[in-house]
Amino acid sequence: MQIKHKLLLWFAALVSGLLLVFSGYVYVSTARFRQHSFSERLARKAAVTRQILALDDSIAGTVLASLPEQAEQLYTPANRRLYGSAGADYHPTAGWLARVRQQGALGFSYRQPGHAHPKEGVALAYRRPDAEGQYVAVVTAYDQQGFAQQQTLFNSFLYGNLAAVALVAALGLLFATRALAPLNFLLGQLRTAEARSLAFRLRPLNRRDEVGALAGAFNELLGRQEALVEGQRSFISHASHELRTPLTTIKGWLETSLAYDADVGSLQKGIGQAVGELDKLTALANGLLHLARLDGAAHLDGQPLAVVDLLLDVVGSAQQQRPGQRLDLAIGEDVETQPQTPQVLGNARLLSTALGNLVDNAAKYSNGQPVILTLTLDGPQAVRLLVEDRGPGIAPDEQEHIFQPLTRGRAVGDIPGFGIGLTLAQRIIHLHRGRLRLLPRPGGGTVAEVWLPLRPAPG
Repeated sequence: MQIKHKLLLWFAALVSGLLLVFSGYVYVSTARFRQHSFSERLARKAAVTRQILALDDSIAGTVLASLPEQAEQLYTPANRRLYGSAGADYHPTAGWLARVRQQGALGFSYRQPGHAHPKEGVALAYRRPDAEGQYVAVVTAYDQQGFAQQQTLFNSFLYGNLAAVALVAALGLLFATRALAPLNFLLGQLRTAEARSLAFRLRPLNRRDEVGALAGAFNELLGRQEALVEGQRSFISHASHELRTPLTTIKGWLETSLAYDADVGSLQKGIGQAVGELDKLTALANGLLHLARLDGAAHLDGQPLAVVDLLLDVVGSAQQQRPGQRLDLAIGEDVETQPQTPQVLGNARLLSTALGNLVDNAAKYSNGQPVILTLTLDGPQAVRLLVEDRGPGIAPDEQEHIFQPLTRGRAVGDIPGFGIGLTLAQRIIHLHRGRLRLLPRPGGGTVAEVWLPLRPAPG
């Protein structure tokens, strides 16, 4: 069912319910007023009926009939009917007369053939000064005019409400159609051929209403999808280039060795060069595989890790890989004065890989100059690590794309690399609910800032 039809049904049901409740209230109130008014008239007639009895229990007069089918009856204390006018069709029992004498007055109704509604009556008990016991005067009548007015009111409400519901349905359909026109306008754009383009964006009728906000959010999603597709295209292009280069080099060395190398030494040299290129190709494949695995991870189950111990292991591994490189690790006083060693929740292997890539990049681009690592607290709930190098730095226009896979800065020159290390580091740190930023270093170089949340204190 379409939304406009649901809106129409809800709107019509709501208005119909309100009309029904209002009409029912008016109808019931009117019916009660008719019954009360007619009962009062009957009570006055019953009071007059008492006066037709003479002192010797003889009939002294008659009651003027002014109500439709009016009939009067008088009963003695012995339940003998002393008087009954023409048309008296109600026959009370002794028990019923006793109840009237007990209550003093009683209104009642009863069914009679040929009448669509019940006839009504009032019975009054009274005591004569010269007799023992109570007499009972009974007056009955049929409120033909009142019931006719009540039926007229019922018909008016019935047909009036049906007409009102029909009008409400028509107006509700118009209202729903106009209210959903902005959505239908957007749906019409989505069904056009232009919607197949990556550059397609929705154009709302009003950017300030809810549908305009929805279109804006959808356009933002389309923008992210476009950037993702462009990133994938760029990644495939760069990956193809990076894979093709070592493969072409390997093929060239092997073809050269087959064609020209006649001695063992030359063959070993050519095969050695090919093996070196194969190592690069293997490293690139491993990096791409690692990225693919991280892309599929939504979260990780971390273990408590001491940040200082983790950094010492990273620095030690980097020092072994680059024996001549100077690495300085500075632990802030706020970290040293903590009663317990600061800990983070994470995966030791992944964090070691991320921090190791940052340290290796800093050492690789520093051209033998010192690399400084500084660990401090960033408030009571996080730690901050700064990795400073004295390399060529990153141009401002490259900051936005430097974390994309297989992307490297223009100033790297002939320094080997694939552009995967920073991407891995960023995704691993993000997986640990942290942040990684690259900032320019005063005097030249780059500062990699890593922010990681601390493990909550137990208890």
